Amino acid sequence: MVKRHMRFLISAVLAFGFVFASAPGLKAEWRRGDSFSQAVPESGATALNGAVYLLSGSSGTGFKRFFEANNVVEDGWRPLTPIPVDRTQFSVAAGSGQIVVTGGRVAGTSESTNSSWMFSSAKSYWTQITPMPGRRYEHMSAIVGNFLYVFGGAGDETDKIYRYNLGSGEWSILPGTMPVALSQAGITVADNDIIIAGGMTSTGQASREVHVFNVQSLDWRRLPSLPLGLIAPALGVLSDGVHVVGGYSNEPLKTHSRHYLLATKARKWQNIEPLPEARHHAGYAVVDDQLIVMGGAVGSGFFAPFTATDTVYIFKP
Repeated sequence: MVKRHMRFLISAVLAFGFVFASAPGLKAEWRRGDSFSQAVPESGATALNGAVYLLSGSSGTGFKRFFEANNVVEDGWRPLTPIPVDRTQFSVAAGSGQIVVTGGRVAGTSESTNSSWMFSSAKSYWTQITPMPGRRYEHMSAIVGNFLYVFGGAGDETDKIYRYNLGSGEWSILPGTMPVALSQAGITVADNDIIIAGGMTSTGQASREVHVFNVQSLDWRRLPSLPLGLIAPALGVLSDGVHVVGGYSNEPLKTHSRHYLLATKARKWQNIEPLPEARHHAGYAVVDDQLIVMGGAVGSGFFAPFTATDTVYIFKP
């Protein structure tokens, strides 16, 4: 969760009206966190009440369902009850004390689903909620206030934005569409803005675009394009700006450890300390001004399931 005293800084980055400066003589670096119990090539992660939650469904290739939480201060993982269905390529988001998993594919098949599940952090159990209006997988989701927003992916009406009311349990389809149809993009929240970076276009290309959706106006705007098109990167907003980490490109097919920061009034991304290991489809979350990148795959394409990782890296400005 973004702290109140950081909000002005984040808004300034998004509006390109402020230049961030690091303290003299200090170099921000990645540090290693505790590994979790099972290497996974693709996972979902989110942050809630100062803890990180990482989950994965059975992929049909020998990986089992798991769900673990990590208190970043204590730096230790604890097991939780996994989601009760076998799913892959789902999306996960957290807010208002709830973790919501939407869509995905039924493990071992190509069948997509619109089923949705909610985990209560207070009661520690899963409940099936109203299905999405359409089937989606490899989509993106985020919670702002009392609403969950679902963007893109593959499946039904992927240019449409679905919104779920956490209070009433009802779905709606918002007016308008995404500027570009995307799947497997990075997503994060800064106050009333949802930022979506990179991803795969409908023609299978790696996107360089960065889009911002404001949940109050329901309008879109653009941030500067990334230096490189990236599919399935990690994305987070920290006190020094917007960070994009890792992902893969498909022309040529390559997994990246690149780490880009958008922090200048000049509207340019800059290369900063790279991730110690290249990976894509990692779980990621922001807690206490730290970007935490978990698991993912080192290899691309056919090799991805065989190059799963259980490593955790943490970046703090």
